[in-house]
Amino acid sequence: MSNNPPFNKHTDDFITVQEFWALCLSHLSWFVISFTVIMSLALYYLFSTPDLFTSQAAIMVKEETTGNMAVQKTDGREFNNMALVQNPVSIANVQRQFNSLYLLSKVVRDLRLYNDTSEIVSLAQGIRNRLVVSTDDEKSTILNIKYSDYSPEQATKILTAIIDAFNKNWIYEKNQMARSSARFIDGRLALIEKELGQVDDSISTYKSAHQITDVGRVSDIYLEQQTTSESEIMKLGNQLSIARYVLETLKDKASRQMLLPSNIGLDNAEVESQIAQYNSLLLKLKNNMVGTSAQNPLILRQQTELEDIRKHIVTNVTQLVRTLQMQMNTVQQYNEEAKGKVTSSPEQAKKLISVERDQKVKESLYLYLLQKKEENEISMTYTSVPTQYIDMPHGSSFPTFPNTKGILLAAFLASVTIPMVILFLKESLDDTIHSKEDIESRSNLPVIGEVPLSRPNRSKRWLAHLTLHRVKEHFNPLIVKPDCQDAINESFRFIRSNLEFLSDNPGHKNVYIVTSMFAGSGKTFVSMNLALALAIKNRKVLLIDGDMRHASTSRTFGNKDVGLADYLGEIVNDPQVAIYQHDEYPSLHIMPVGTMPPNPTELLSGHRMQELLKVLRPLYDFIIIDCPIIEAVADTSIIQHLADRTLYIARAGLSLRKHIGMLENYVQTGKYKNMSIILNGLDPNRRYGRKSYYYYYYGYYAR
Repeated sequence: MSNNPPFNKHTDDFITVQEFWALCLSHLSWFVISFTVIMSLALYYLFSTPDLFTSQAAIMVKEETTGNMAVQKTDGREFNNMALVQNPVSIANVQRQFNSLYLLSKVVRDLRLYNDTSEIVSLAQGIRNRLVVSTDDEKSTILNIKYSDYSPEQATKILTAIIDAFNKNWIYEKNQMARSSARFIDGRLALIEKELGQVDDSISTYKSAHQITDVGRVSDIYLEQQTTSESEIMKLGNQLSIARYVLETLKDKASRQMLLPSNIGLDNAEVESQIAQYNSLLLKLKNNMVGTSAQNPLILRQQTELEDIRKHIVTNVTQLVRTLQMQMNTVQQYNEEAKGKVTSSPEQAKKLISVERDQKVKESLYLYLLQKKEENEISMTYTSVPTQYIDMPHGSSFPTFPNTKGILLAAFLASVTIPMVILFLKESLDDTIHSKEDIESRSNLPVIGEVPLSRPNRSKRWLAHLTLHRVKEHFNPLIVKPDCQDAINESFRFIRSNLEFLSDNPGHKNVYIVTSMFAGSGKTFVSMNLALALAIKNRKVLLIDGDMRHASTSRTFGNKDVGLADYLGEIVNDPQVAIYQHDEYPSLHIMPVGTMPPNPTELLSGHRMQELLKVLRPLYDFIIIDCPIIEAVADTSIIQHLADRTLYIARAGLSLRKHIGMLENYVQTGKYKNMSIILNGLDPNRRYGRKSYYYYYYGYYAR
């Protein structure tokens, strides 16, 4: 059993900031390539993208009111709503109108930006794509308008034209509604004027025929009783006449695409509100139909909504006519009762009073319509725009797009971030051993040396790629030389010193097996060069090729006809026959495999192997046995019972960190005795944090 204490160290695989910074510095070429590529793309984008200049303005949308106009009194009535046609302004509607193709098409026409009429809609769409209309907040009535163009002067010019076009369009729609009301009022005035003339002629004729000069005394008898009913009949007759006209207009199919008269004196707030809503929707529908098909779902939905409102108006006006007729009948009945009280009056007086009453009704209606006509004229004359400039259209002489500083900064950050992310992911997903610290943080097993990566000449490999020829590189694994002071030689000298320290005890505990867990870890390479390093110091060394399946050591030093397999197979009885002295280093002896056996495990399991080591142990300072990899075959587990120490070769970038715990378990259970680890194949370029490897032996660095 091993005397190694149980392992209880804390393992921390998370890379620190300092380690990550050093890792980035070791891959500086990645950042140079990333910076070159991304910055080149950013510069290409900046040079190939034309500059856009932005002009901006701020306008306040005024909610149209008329409450500040003077109150006028006419015949006991108050007229405090002088604007007959009202067109309330909605912030959301104004925003939508600024972006409408109808309005922007007008701007294209006004500025003559087109060469052909077929280009108008597409040019308007281009303007809309570069136009931004926003508000400061939900309750604000200030609109911030921005427009971008390739010329700063053109941007300001188009932005000014858009605001002017909106104001002109709003005034046009307001006057269009006023003109519709004016046509209705003029028609009614002409008709009532004609009827009033006929009544005047009738009164004049009747008085002349009956020689009546004063009917005041006759009318005084019942005038006081009839004053209330007469006034009410006049008012109801006026309302009934207007309601019937509106109903006739609604039922006329030719009027479906015409605006309905609004605010003409109809004493019903609901009907007036529905007429105003109908007119607003009709104008919106006409605007939306510009540049689109009648089958557009938006147009169809608006037409359906318009038809529904029209039906509601017809229903309400019909009900209003019935109500007014019922009220008229009631008042007339009362009036007839009052007239019955004057049966004693002269027939001429009764006839004259009836005609004069009709005259007063028509005069009252005529005066009322004249007043409404005047109000309508005032509304057409008083055409203030619904917007007020807060900031006039203005722009900067510097382009706002593309954002050169922002793009270059983003490109720089991307060129730095992308390699960092790749390196971080690569390092986080890498679970292989790269340094001595990776082993020591997971095990109590001693690491007696680190061997840097030995690579063929890179220039030859690049030359082979450039010339499109495959050059077979003859790599000599025997690297250790007597007078060479490079990093690899120094590393084997360091391992040699540690082995001498471990073997400096009585009992000739000098038999070492060299093994690993993965093929390609470099166990044969380490075995041969470690034997050379010991032989250079004149230590008597025996190198045994115990891997009778591959015989890598034998091929390197030159396999002989007689070797380990021949001795174990009892072909030869004297082990010295199977041992050969190295030509250059006399203190180095090699026992090759010899004849390749078909049953290496059975040969190693026999008593000859134990006898061999018993005989050779006193003759050499070090006996190094190159064994097969563990777990793959049983050869190593057989030999390790006869050896004194185990040298496990871990390959940087190949051996897994989790296998270190397995080795610790092997030692604790006594499966392998006195195990030490040699880390092979360290990459000099990985110089960060706890995974550092610096070759500073006597001022020489890894080649």
